[in-house]
Amino acid sequence: MNILITSFSFPSYKNKTYDGKFIYSEAIAYTRNGANVRVITPHYLGVDKEEQIKENIRVFRFQYFIPKSLQVLKKPGKPIYSTKSFFAILQIPFLCFFFILNILKHAAWADLIHAQWTPAAFLSLPAKWLLGKKIVITARGSDLRLLPVWINRFIHYQVDAAIDCFGPQPRNIAYKKRFSAKFITLPLIVHRDDSRLMPEDMKIIIEEKSNPFIIMYVGRFDYIKIKSNKLPLINVIHASKILKLKQMNFHVFYLGDGEEDLTREMSRLIIGMDLQEYISLLGPKTNVLDYIHFCHLGIGGIAFNAVSQEFTVCGKPQILIDGKDNMGAPWRHRINSIFIRPDDKEDLVEKLIWAIKNSEQIQEIGKKAKNEMKKYIVDSKLGGKLYLNEFHNLIN
Repeated sequence: MNILITSFSFPSYKNKTYDGKFIYSEAIAYTRNGANVRVITPHYLGVDKEEQIKENIRVFRFQYFIPKSLQVLKKPGKPIYSTKSFFAILQIPFLCFFFILNILKHAAWADLIHAQWTPAAFLSLPAKWLLGKKIVITARGSDLRLLPVWINRFIHYQVDAAIDCFGPQPRNIAYKKRFSAKFITLPLIVHRDDSRLMPEDMKIIIEEKSNPFIIMYVGRFDYIKIKSNKLPLINVIHASKILKLKQMNFHVFYLGDGEEDLTREMSRLIIGMDLQEYISLLGPKTNVLDYIHFCHLGIGGIAFNAVSQEFTVCGKPQILIDGKDNMGAPWRHRINSIFIRPDDKEDLVEKLIWAIKNSEQIQEIGKKAKNEMKKYIVDSKLGGKLYLNEFHNLIN
């Protein structure tokens, strides 16, 4: 089977950019089960226009503005919707036009188009209307929040199927009620390629300490995530100050990057609170699972997002926000996760102290999360088989 993935983000390990890593996991899953994959995604400065990843994955990054040095809509580490300059807005029609042209160019090769996010599905529709190609969509959340409901309803009505892969979360249940589509229930896919060896930069820091409790924050540094999802990106630093005063043996690792202003603010806080020996900003990593494998507690997950999936498949307990996205099945406080109140530094400190003092109990929480989530989160070999079976049924 030939699958064409249309997406606004896809990683380039050659250039050390990791946007859309969860889409990479799906592409790997398809190829592990015999499919060929092409990816159409916008170009950005410093990355190759065409890249071969693994044996059967080819990435085509199309140029949408001349000269390419003036392309500003797509930047590594930032979602397109966060770029709000007037010049960037002027480039939107050009990006849409060249996205459609490149999809049509490769659609003849494809048996099926898998569109990531609803705007990519919208731009794939000419391939359905003109060439009769089947389109499957995975809505990721930001697209449902940012586009008007009527546009998303039109897109869901036009595509051949929508993938329901976020489990029995309130947001996902509301999503299926709101939009009329042929929903295919499938698990999320995480491609595991970790070496089970501690990375050198992490090892150097840990060897200087005496078996510290390792807290790992994974994700994009983004003010929108702090505001919308109430993630404790900054609060973890404030909490670390209190843990230090209480003489707790711990170390916090941040994996990721994002908005430069936010990264600078974090660095200033760490230095200003004299926490350099307790907090390390390691930057974005290709081998995130190699780091997660050695942590005791994870932070940065939301419901079933990519970060939450990675902690879960590694059997690591994670802190989740006590809110509508995480409440209800399958997450349960102190059973398979640890809930904290949003924007509550004191509650975060209390839960971190409890976790540090009850390391055996939180290990059990992580194991329970891994075992209970197997129906929702699978590896690339099994996941690819399940997805391709549904794609075959749809094509036939």
